[in-house]
Amino acid sequence: MPEPEYDIEGAIFIRFAMVGRPVLNGLAAKGQRRRRDPQCAALFSRDIVKALRARIGFRRHREAVDDATVQEFLRAAIWEIPVEECVVLVAIDATPRDAAKREISKRLAERLKAEFEIVRDPAFHHGNSGTGPLGPRR
Repeated sequence: MPEPEYDIEGAIFIRFAMVGRPVLNGLAAKGQRRRRDPQCAALFSRDIVKALRARIGFRRHREAVDDATVQEFLRAAIWEIPVEECVVLVAIDATPRDAAKREISKRLAERLKAEFEIVRDPAFHHGNSGTGPLGPRR
């Protein structure tokens, strides 16, 4: 029985909930400096790739792609999100905020799938009975 496809969109949506408010404020130009902070896009992309790599890997032309390449690709994609959409991410009303998070997650997942081949290749491999940072594999 084939393994079901990993839900990249859902994983990115969860990262929106987990990322710190200062990162989203930096993307929306709502931080202390009142302008967009490119470092926030880099931090968010690193967070997303770290979460995704726990379950999947990325390939291009059948060659494994290192995490830094994927992070840079995502950083550029996140930075291209218009500031008006990022402002909604830090709004008080949760309904449009969650809708914006879902829409942006969908677009980022589509871009990742278009650029890279997604393969089952977790960053933490335990073998059949070994232990590691995630404990014994079941």
